[in-house]
Amino acid sequence: MVNELSLRGCTAVSLGGYLQALGVLRVVASQADPSARLQWNGDLPLLTTVLTAERIVDWLVQEYAPTPIVSPWNSGSGFAGNGKSAAAEKAVQAFRTNAEPRFAELRATIRAADQVVAHARERGFEGGSLWATDRKADIVRMCRNTFPDKALAWVDTAVVLTTGDVQFNPLTGTGGNFGRQDLSATFLQRLAMVAGPSAAPKSSAAFAEAALFGREDVPYLRDTVGQFDPGRAGGVLSTPGEKNDDTGFANPWSQILTLEGTLLFASAVTRRNRASTSAGALPFAARTSAVGYSTASGEEVKGEQWVPFWERPAGLGEIEYLIGEGRVQWNGRPARDGLEFALAIASLGTDRGLSAFRRFVIASRFGQNPLAVPAGRFTVRDDPAIARLREPYEWLRLLHRLALPAGVASLARRTDAAICDIAAGHGTEALRRFLILFGQLHNAVARSGTVRDQIAPYRPRDRVDWLMALPDDPELWIAAGIASLHDPVPKRSGEVPGATSDRSARALLTRVQRQTGSDHQTRTVWTDRPLTRVDLSDGTLIQALLQAHRIRMTFAGDPDRADGPESSAMARREPGGPFSSGQPVPLDLVEAFMLGQLDDQRIADYLNGLLALGCPDRTHAQAPQSRNRPLHPALAALVSFFSGNATPHERAVSPSQPHPVAAPTVSEADRPGDGNQHADGGPADHTLDVRPKDSTDAAPRARPEWISKLGAYGLGPIASDVLLRLRLNGFLPVLRRTDLAAADDPTSPMRIDSARLAAALLLRISPADRSRALRTVCVVPTQRPSRQGA
Repeated sequence: MVNELSLRGCTAVSLGGYLQALGVLRVVASQADPSARLQWNGDLPLLTTVLTAERIVDWLVQEYAPTPIVSPWNSGSGFAGNGKSAAAEKAVQAFRTNAEPRFAELRATIRAADQVVAHARERGFEGGSLWATDRKADIVRMCRNTFPDKALAWVDTAVVLTTGDVQFNPLTGTGGNFGRQDLSATFLQRLAMVAGPSAAPKSSAAFAEAALFGREDVPYLRDTVGQFDPGRAGGVLSTPGEKNDDTGFANPWSQILTLEGTLLFASAVTRRNRASTSAGALPFAARTSAVGYSTASGEEVKGEQWVPFWERPAGLGEIEYLIGEGRVQWNGRPARDGLEFALAIASLGTDRGLSAFRRFVIASRFGQNPLAVPAGRFTVRDDPAIARLREPYEWLRLLHRLALPAGVASLARRTDAAICDIAAGHGTEALRRFLILFGQLHNAVARSGTVRDQIAPYRPRDRVDWLMALPDDPELWIAAGIASLHDPVPKRSGEVPGATSDRSARALLTRVQRQTGSDHQTRTVWTDRPLTRVDLSDGTLIQALLQAHRIRMTFAGDPDRADGPESSAMARREPGGPFSSGQPVPLDLVEAFMLGQLDDQRIADYLNGLLALGCPDRTHAQAPQSRNRPLHPALAALVSFFSGNATPHERAVSPSQPHPVAAPTVSEADRPGDGNQHADGGPADHTLDVRPKDSTDAAPRARPEWISKLGAYGLGPIASDVLLRLRLNGFLPVLRRTDLAAADDPTSPMRIDSARLAAALLLRISPADRSRALRTVCVVPTQRPSRQGA
């Protein structure tokens, strides 16, 4: 009969509980029931075995044969023989003379350790408290050559022999030491208490029931616990009696089984996963990353231990292979620190069959004693958000190698924390925070002369569709509409050394340019200031956008009129033209931005992030639905002059309408309804370019001075000109000049900020929205007449 036993005393809320569960499987499967299996239900381990709960307890007390765990390389292990560690020496002596058959391997290992100590003393290796510091590697090598095979698991777990020295596993402290606590000595002392000659079987069984099944009426020992279970390690105010505050709450069987489970984390097998054989490869161990837990700064951290979980029953051999391989891959290489572990786990960079990992940070908090602090549970999954982080992460990794000023270092840590939160599955808020923080960090590097001389600007190879990840944020739509604006790069710009080959909003609004070097190679470089002369923030957003629009409308490609480097930032073209490419923005959102109904701080934060990270011309995200309310006449009259030419790939469905629509004819405008249907009731094809056209200009532009006048004087000075150009292009405005000029009247309900209007005109809209805007202020005839002298 097969039993499924819930090991409630071994829950993985602490590292000790997790290792204890592995220890139970290890000793049961190797000595009592080879068919035993272990699986996890959340943090609760389930043991499948032919043994009953009562039989396992009896077997532990009467038959369990311990794995030899001795550490003669440590002065407190009981082998020094100088009386300084009397309790440890007594425990070693107890098993040195114990004749029980189940302790045969332990006795043989103690004898081998005695030989190592004797030979080392003959060779003059003594020094310090026991051995000279430079001889510890020699002692460990002698142990490996002398110990029985079953004793080597502890050697490989506690100490990693490298080509030149020894490396310690943070899981077992410094070679099996936690401060003044020697783990091998603790193991032997606890073993003597529950299985030695003087052990009380009834008391031992009660401790075993508590350790395995969570029996709660068994008092703990007041003794040293170690790092594995911080909640029971004692400390200030752990008890009412202050004299006991330096001791913990120990269960001897828990400590024995915890060390048995620790032996699965031996280091030897995993070396093949590392590029260098001179460094030890510890299973699922990582360098510390000071993100993702509440005390991430202000304490000494030894390292991190990540432990895997699986939901289907697995035998000892499977688990030994899993942990021995220790495969955690991120960006095509083994994960190196805690952040890379989190990213790998969230992108299926681990072995199949695993369901989650727990992260434990090994930090020093009580003098010399380290504690394994729980730092989160991470679900194994394939999160598409992680793919968006691969390229930015590599730039961040280069940045972390530099000596950073305090402000830049703080932003870098906060950006790492946002990445960790994304990997932990904290959703869109974490992704939004990363987008904003990366932009702030990139700008901080751009302003730091010492840092930017050592690292190039971030240059994305693949532009991420951030609107797909955060589709319901109107401020992000505005930011994406601005950040994606760009023109094609003329071929000649890459041929002249020193020429700027960037034709994008990034070139106008940030301290980043793409320039051609003397070797005719194009590189992304930092500049001393943006072309707009102002860094983006909530207070400067409108000013920066207005200036960017002014540069394009007036100075683009005209070195005789440009007062600085603006002329080299854009291709030579006719003044007044919009960007040729960019993400169209729903017209309702453009109007909301113009009216100041959106959060400028949020837009500026998003915009900085998107300008740094890159933004594609088109999104696959579903745009917000149109509110189907009348547009402000000032925006409706001007937007079609600036929103771009209709091109085949741009003839998309309006966000507010299920089908493309044609501009209405005069008869359609007079007809009830919205004019979106043919006479037969079918949808009309959008084949008419609704932008105003001059017969003298195949690709007409608004007049270059309009933006400057809007920003300085309002809509009044250009109102007549706007209406005239509409008429010259065959449209019939239903507005008068006074209707547009009312936008400048502080007492008018139609009052707007003309500078915001000018900034909003930088955005592109869809052809269907241009049609909608023209229908708001014009009657569009079926056939537009050809006019001369426009």
